Amino acid sequence: MTEAHAMPAPQPLSTLSDDALDWQVLLHSGNATAIDHSRYQHWCRLSPAHAEAAAEAEALWLDLGHTPTAKASLPAAPRRWRWLSAVAASLVLGMAGHVAWQQLPIWRADYHTSVGQRQSLTLADGSRVTLNSASALSVVFDEHQRKVVLEAGEALFETVADPRPFVVQAGGAPVTGNAAVFSVRREPGGAQVLLAEGQAEVAGQVLQPTPDAGTRTAWQRGKLIFNGKPLGQVLAELERYQHGRIVIPDQQLAALEVSGVFDLDDPHALLRTLEQRYGLKVTYLPFLAVVY
Repeated sequence: MTEAHAMPAPQPLSTLSDDALDWQVLLHSGNATAIDHSRYQHWCRLSPAHAEAAAEAEALWLDLGHTPTAKASLPAAPRRWRWLSAVAASLVLGMAGHVAWQQLPIWRADYHTSVGQRQSLTLADGSRVTLNSASALSVVFDEHQRKVVLEAGEALFETVADPRPFVVQAGGAPVTGNAAVFSVRREPGGAQVLLAEGQAEVAGQVLQPTPDAGTRTAWQRGKLIFNGKPLGQVLAELERYQHGRIVIPDQQLAALEVSGVFDLDDPHALLRTLEQRYGLKVTYLPFLAVVY
């Protein structure tokens, strides 16, 4: 968390937003002291920008409060599955191959990240790209177009204006965006595209800006933000940032609504937080975590 000073240097808005969220995580952790609360109030008064970032983070935190569905869905007492060992044993047989696939870099790509790593780069035209965990990108610029191929994973593109179209190929219909900010995630059934700013098209169709694009692309700032998302979906997202698998055999539990702001630099802490906040149990095996 950024140290408060009497005469702070100007900070980018993204940094202030991240710091404000970090403050909310601390203040609601149950470990905050009176000194922490006093320091937070001092931080809020450092500048109007600090106050605005604090207000936005506080409003977001209220939205991320425990939902009635989450509270109603919590089991009265965590249940230990009698067949947990059998489930874990059958799943762990395939873990070695899965982990090898996760770690396998796509060497023919121009840029790639390992599991849990993020990388920012500037292309020859001045466009910026941020690669998410386990992602790979190839660049094929010529005099007619600025083409990039997302070989795996996810990337956030901040493209600059240029007479040549900026085209992202990710296994399905190409995504075109000029002077735009958008993310593309490569998936087995095609590509998922989120538009934050500007204009982008897929197969000739103009995309509408995604209302929660900032929240859903918070990974670029090292955050994961969930607002009433099913536990199964949260665990699937977390799995992208660490080696091995995370499974949840109980479908009812998988539907439990989860909310919170989590730090990607310590993905294992997310599971520990979920254990404490929602009364879950996690059994850890090599390359496998079973949630119940």
